[in-house]
Amino acid sequence: MSSLRIPWGFLGCATVLTGFGVLMVISATGRDTEPGLAAEARAQITWWAISVGACLAAWRVPFSWWRELAIPGYIAALLVILTMTALAAAGSTLVPNIKGQANWIAIGSFRAQPVEFVKLAAVLATALLMTAPGFDARRFPHVLLALVVAGLPAALLAKEDLGSALTFVPLAFGILIVAGLRLRHLAILATLTIAFGALGIWALPKDGAKAYQYKRIQAWVHPDQYALTEGYQTARSVAAIGSGQVVGKGWSQGDQNRLGMIPEKHTDLIFAVTGEELGLLGGLGVVSLFITFAWIGLANASAARDSCGRYVVVGYVSLVLGQAAINLAVATGLMPVTGVTLPFFSYGGSSLLGTWLGLGLACSAATWQPRVA
Repeated sequence: MSSLRIPWGFLGCATVLTGFGVLMVISATGRDTEPGLAAEARAQITWWAISVGACLAAWRVPFSWWRELAIPGYIAALLVILTMTALAAAGSTLVPNIKGQANWIAIGSFRAQPVEFVKLAAVLATALLMTAPGFDARRFPHVLLALVVAGLPAALLAKEDLGSALTFVPLAFGILIVAGLRLRHLAILATLTIAFGALGIWALPKDGAKAYQYKRIQAWVHPDQYALTEGYQTARSVAAIGSGQVVGKGWSQGDQNRLGMIPEKHTDLIFAVTGEELGLLGGLGVVSLFITFAWIGLANASAARDSCGRYVVVGYVSLVLGQAAINLAVATGLMPVTGVTLPFFSYGGSSLLGTWLGLGLACSAATWQPRVA
C-alpha cells in the first residue's frame, strides 16, 4: 500500500509553494476599500483545502488501479476536448470564448478548465505505453508513437488553447528522455519542432478575430510597437518585476499592483506581483522552490519499484516544471503571451485542483509496492 512510505519532501515543497502563492493572491486581490480577504483569496484557500483532500484520496488509490484507468481515462479526455471544440464552434454558452480562447466549461457562475485533468490523462497513457511489451524508446518509430499519444490532446487543443497545448511538450520529452531517448533522435525532433513551429506561425491568421495569436508573436518581436495593445501584459509585467529591484517594495506594498497596472495579476502574471513586492530575492525563491520540487520528484521517481509508476512521476514533474518555465518566461518577456498559470501558485480552482490531484497520483505511483509472485 502507498501508506508504507510518505514522500514528505514532495508534499512539503508543494505545500510551501501553494502557501506562498496564496499570500501573493491575497496581495494581488487586496482592496483598500474592503476589509478582510477578497473573494478570490477566500476561493483560493477553499480550493487549496479541496485540492489537498483530492491529493490524499488519489494517493490512497493503489497505483495498479490508476494503471487500469489509463486507457479509459485517455479516451474520455479526448472525447471531452472534441465535445468542447464542437460546442465552441456552435457558439454554445457552455463553452464561452474568453479572450480568444474557448477552454472553459461554464454552467451559471461555475467554471472549470478540463485541460488541467486532460494533462494527467496524457501522463498516464504515455507512461503506460512506455511499459508496453516490445516498446523501446531507443527506436525512432516507437518514439513517434509516444509523441502521438502525448501530443494528440495538444493537437486538438492548439486551435482554441495554444498555451495549454505547449505544456504537453515537456511532459512527453521528460518521459522519453528517462525511457532512453537517443540524442540523435532528440536532435531530429527538435529540428522538426522548430520547422513545424515556424510553419505554424506562418499559417496563423493575420487579420480578423482569430489573429490574436499572430499579434501576440508580433508583440513579442516588436514590444515597443505593441506596448499599449497586444504587448501590454508583457510590458507591465517586466516593468513591475524590474521596479522591485533586489528586495522589493514589501508584501502588499507594490504600487503597480495596488493601482491595478498589472493585468491578470492574480492568475497568469502573479510572478510580476511577486517580483515587484519581493524583488529579485523573492523571484529567485519561487524559481528555487520549483527546482527543489523537481529534484525531489525525480528522487521519488528513482525510488519507485514499478516502471510505469516511475514514468508517471517523471511525466508529472516534467509537466509542472515545464508549465512553470513557460509562465515565468512569459512574465519576464522571454516568450510571447500564452495564458498558462504558474502551477501551485496562481489563482484558479481547476489549476490548483489538477496540480494537487496529479501530486496524489505521483505519490501513489512513487510509493506503490508491486506484489512479488
